[in-house]
Amino acid sequence: MGNERFMIGAAVVIFGSGVFGISPLHQALSSFGCETMLRQAADHGAASREQASGLSVTDFGAVANDGRDDYAAFAAAAEAAREQKKTLYIPAGEFVLGRILTLDGVRMEGAGAKNTVLVSTDPQNGSIDLTGDGAQIRNFKHVYLTTAERGDGSHEKNSITVRGASNFTITGVHVSGSSTAGIMMAYGANNGVVSNNTVERTGADGIHMTTESHDITVENNTVTGAGDDGIAVVSYRTSSSPVRNITIRGNHVGGMSKARGISVVGGTDVRIERNEVRDTMMAGLYIAVEDSYDTMDVNRVTVSGNTVDHTGIREKESHPNVLVYASRGTIDHVEFSGNTITNAAHRGIGVWGDGDIRRVTFEGNTLTNSRGANVTFEKGEIKLRGNKGF
Repeated sequence: MGNERFMIGAAVVIFGSGVFGISPLHQALSSFGCETMLRQAADHGAASREQASGLSVTDFGAVANDGRDDYAAFAAAAEAAREQKKTLYIPAGEFVLGRILTLDGVRMEGAGAKNTVLVSTDPQNGSIDLTGDGAQIRNFKHVYLTTAERGDGSHEKNSITVRGASNFTITGVHVSGSSTAGIMMAYGANNGVVSNNTVERTGADGIHMTTESHDITVENNTVTGAGDDGIAVVSYRTSSSPVRNITIRGNHVGGMSKARGISVVGGTDVRIERNEVRDTMMAGLYIAVEDSYDTMDVNRVTVSGNTVDHTGIREKESHPNVLVYASRGTIDHVEFSGNTITNAAHRGIGVWGDGDIRRVTFEGNTLTNSRGANVTFEKGEIKLRGNKGF
């Protein structure tokens, strides 16, 4: 083998043949602490190979940055990707969607949320819908050119709607504006992961799980400026079963969202772990059964390791940072542990309502509060262990 020349800074280093099957270039990079460069190069090569084996929306007539409707091209590409079981790639640039785009078990991936932008032009019908088994969307930004009033809250004007899909993934997506919800999971959506997304300026909830959805993890997302709750689990009595087996973990929620930070309004087996909730108009953490919305009971909710800071801002409701509330129905087996609850706008923690509130446990929580009552326990079998500031 001949010598290899490798430039680092102003120096030229010459290396001879490699040893033990390691290339001279690899030896050089390793000796200068450049393993990261090697890994990035390998990842780039793997990504290029993946894209070569997939499909591109441009192969079906989509053109970036021309301002024309690309819906027909995207729909044809999605159908081909489904039939061929291939990933559908979207290159950098701005693409226009004039209708609801449905991905039936298809993986669709952009070039990054800062590079690939999908613009929906119909404020009443702009959702990207996930159906079937194994649908995935990754690494792009979705915006509405204009938005409509929330009105009846129809799913057609969400940013993303998971319509009963199984084994779905939503990751690396930036939702910026929607007429209703940001990411909606409904109609029995199950076994999904919603992670590392940014959701902002939605007309309704930022991330919402409802109508019998189950076995979903929502983690490491940032939700700000939501038109209603930041992240919500809601079970209506019109459903045959509650929303269940949900993990909400490591999210950052707030930014003056108009209602609650993280809420469970009817649901079973919900875990709320290691989230940060700040600056919401109503309670930062809200566990409830609501008669006005005809929601189901709440059972087995664990709330652990979260930080709740300066929530319940709006004067009308004067919510505490943390609120357990039942206007009807039953709340049971709710446990708060290791949470840090600070700087309430009106009061610290509340448990009240006309419904049947049973076992609510607070263990190892830290409450720092200078406004209103630290705790208001009007209902329930309250158990307190090792808390500070109560």
